[in-house]
Amino acid sequence: MATSGTTNFNLDIADIIEEAISQIGGEVTLGDDPREARRSLDLLLREWQNRGYSLWKTDLNTISLTKGVDSFSMPSNVIDVLIATIRQNDNDIELTRITMEEYEKVPNKSSQGKPTQYAIQSTTADGPTIYFWPVPDSSTEYQIRYRYFGYTQDNSASRYDADVPTHMLPALTAGLAFKMSLKRPGIPESRIALLKSIYDQIFNEAFTSDRERESLFVKPFFRV
Repeated sequence: MATSGTTNFNLDIADIIEEAISQIGGEVTLGDDPREARRSLDLLLREWQNRGYSLWKTDLNTISLTKGVDSFSMPSNVIDVLIATIRQNDNDIELTRITMEEYEKVPNKSSQGKPTQYAIQSTTADGPTIYFWPVPDSSTEYQIRYRYFGYTQDNSASRYDADVPTHMLPALTAGLAFKMSLKRPGIPESRIALLKSIYDQIFNEAFTSDRERESLFVKPFFRV
């Protein structure tokens, strides 16, 4: 039996949209505007992220602390921090996360020492801000390492690949078909219900598999 010998199958955004339209069925309509479809795709991915279902978008970053500085701006692609540790003398100790409300109630926010707690403010326009308590008492002793949950890249042009691993493409395509069917005229309610049922099944299978592969599954601490 002859096979291709390759394992790099992928779909670009144009392919995903075309497949979603095919799953909906019927003739191509004005409602199949690629810009509208890409917008629906972006909204679908944001929905996944708000539910904590984009485990492939985690990464590790570091912050070198500065004496007397209690907060740092995080990159704009950060949604939330999953875990943070403080490194001193090559030893990592996990920091305790508290809410911003709990942080605001700390009476002595200017107290300096080795940080043991942190809080995340997510409402800043340029990205979250992380606050430490106690305030670092050294610029050379400590380094913060944090694993964060990030945004998927925008689907700004149909020639690009979607920012998802290939095993998530069936769920992404089925989800887009369902979302587009809600806005497309003339689609029977029974067809929309079937598309939703197919999407739910594929989605649940894909993310159950993802959770089983991940030793850490954490939903975002806050919502965006």
